[in-house]
Amino acid sequence: MPNYGISEFSSIFVTTGTPKITKIHRIANRGEYQFFRDYYLPLRTAIKSLFIHKRHISHLYEVARKQKDNGKKVNFEKVANNFKDWQSGKNITAYTPPHGHFNYLQTSINCNPELNVVVNGLPRLVKLHFNASDRMTQERANIICYLISDVISDDDFTYSVLDLATGQEFFFNDNPDRMHHRIQDEIEVIQSHWA
Repeated sequence: MPNYGISEFSSIFVTTGTPKITKIHRIANRGEYQFFRDYYLPLRTAIKSLFIHKRHISHLYEVARKQKDNGKKVNFEKVANNFKDWQSGKNITAYTPPHGHFNYLQTSINCNPELNVVVNGLPRLVKLHFNASDRMTQERANIICYLISDVISDDDFTYSVLDLATGQEFFFNDNPDRMHHRIQDEIEVIQSHWA
């Protein structure tokens, strides 16, 4: 059964031709997810706990400073700066985010927003994107937001993707019915190439 993270599914979705097939085969032949290989795990964890544990934004910079690799330290500081800018001036309360899987045919997509926040009185589920080399676009964000909203199924939330490589926040701006059909069609294509 094909299992995807929501970000990797959106990346495959917007890729065409041979690179698309290559991505599908790479995922089909990989081993189990190993969280300790997540480059941004320390920073991701720090951001997720920032509001819940009532920590100061300086905690993100402490995490960045603790990195032994200078390149990683610079990348973490850039992300911390972008997150600081995003949250600045907002009244934010946080809760544990819900999560689930979007299942169609034999494919399962893990839908896991990192933040469940109330921003200036409005509930929002936010998927964090860290990777500058795997560029976030409005089309990818629409896919991610749609999948999370379909799985969570709560119209009280606004759904977004916060690109911490650029500081840009994306909100869903597509037709939900059209997106649903496009995602089902894409899953059928992916499954036809699954090895």
